[in-house]
Amino acid sequence: MDLFVIGISHRTAPVEVREKVALPGPLSRQLLRTMHAEKTFEEILVADTCNRTEFYFVPHNDADPLPYILDHVARAKGAPADVEPSLFYRHRGPDAVRHLFSVAAGLDSQIVGESEILGQLKTGYRLALEERTAKFLLNKLMHRAFRVGKRIRTETQLGFGSTSVAQAAAELAGQVFAELAGKTILLVGAGKTVEAAAKTLVRPGVKQVIVANRTLSRAQELAADLSLGRGPAQEADEPITCPALLRLLGLMNAPGGSAPTPARIPARAVELVDLPAVIGEADIVLCSTGSPDLVLTHEALAEPIRRRQGLLLIVDIAVPRDVDPRLGKLPNVFLHNINDLDKVVEGTLARRRSEIPKAQAILDYEVAKFSAWRDSLDANATILQLRRRFELVQVEQLERYGRKFDPAAREQLQAFTQALINKALHQPITFLRSLSQEADTSEQLLMVDAVRRMFDLDSIETPGEDS
Repeated sequence: MDLFVIGISHRTAPVEVREKVALPGPLSRQLLRTMHAEKTFEEILVADTCNRTEFYFVPHNDADPLPYILDHVARAKGAPADVEPSLFYRHRGPDAVRHLFSVAAGLDSQIVGESEILGQLKTGYRLALEERTAKFLLNKLMHRAFRVGKRIRTETQLGFGSTSVAQAAAELAGQVFAELAGKTILLVGAGKTVEAAAKTLVRPGVKQVIVANRTLSRAQELAADLSLGRGPAQEADEPITCPALLRLLGLMNAPGGSAPTPARIPARAVELVDLPAVIGEADIVLCSTGSPDLVLTHEALAEPIRRRQGLLLIVDIAVPRDVDPRLGKLPNVFLHNINDLDKVVEGTLARRRSEIPKAQAILDYEVAKFSAWRDSLDANATILQLRRRFELVQVEQLERYGRKFDPAAREQLQAFTQALINKALHQPITFLRSLSQEADTSEQLLMVDAVRRMFDLDSIETPGEDS
């Protein structure tokens, strides 16, 4: 069996469809745990972000897995996952590898070149490891995908001027309000996306920040960081080093400058149940929670919003959506969701698009390299190369010691060494041949890979090439 991916994304379906199969945090874990117990797949990993839900897997058989997947998604969410099957894309083998590498590099993102996706893929991989659904092939694949994503960002300017979902939300606020001075910002949720948006939105002159979260202690942590002028910590393995990008994100004052001290802004924390009491103070509301249900409902918030003075911008970047669409119909409300963000950054895409051919060239090379490694793990091909390895050793030693014997003795020596090789290889070859009948795909690939590395078989045809 080979690697497959089935997914739905912003390229194939709008947010109101994607949210039916979105699997934030605990739901992904629940799904993986169930599938592991039922032994449905040899390996499976869920990649769930605001723009995509994807399933990377190695199947046990040729049956179509989509009905099974949708049924278990519906069970996990407690709601029907009635999504038209044609909205899902499917890739197999090298095409699945290419798709993942493209996702990891930000080439398939709503905002081309964004870097948040690498962290999101790592989260999905970590969950699969913890639930024991990622084995040999997915382990190799995901580590290679992480390296490819970083290589493309290092060797191209695909990330130049790139804007994450959080920064696009901040830019949207700038289009509604000429300046943020004197404005109150309400952050609903306290996860990484909200943290990143706070880093971009919170600047000198902002009146105050209110952080609302289901867990009050987490809201208090973020509010304390903002009050003390501490921006959200950058991921240790994802440092931003490009000066142009640092300037774009407001982390440097000028070319060659250093990161400025974050603004100290009055901030306080509240619980989600307090939203009706505080929404009247807000000018900008940014929502990104992991809730499967609406958080800002029309029933609870329509009247407080009607009573407030001035415009209210609500940016809902959660999938599933946090905000009741009916709130956007109130006369003083501008409501935007994640489908609107691509329009915000259209003007900055030209430079990044010019880098796509370079990124694609790297992608082509890396996909070919990974596919060649995967093809090399064929048991029959490995048996032939294992014989070839021992034949090379035989020739080398006969040339070294054969001259000490007369011709007749040399023939006997050659026959003896050939018999010795056949005897030595009998058990390894029998083992390799048995793998296709007795082992699942992951175990077979693991064992073949171990044999190839043990005898350095790749160097026979491609000297110096690692696996």
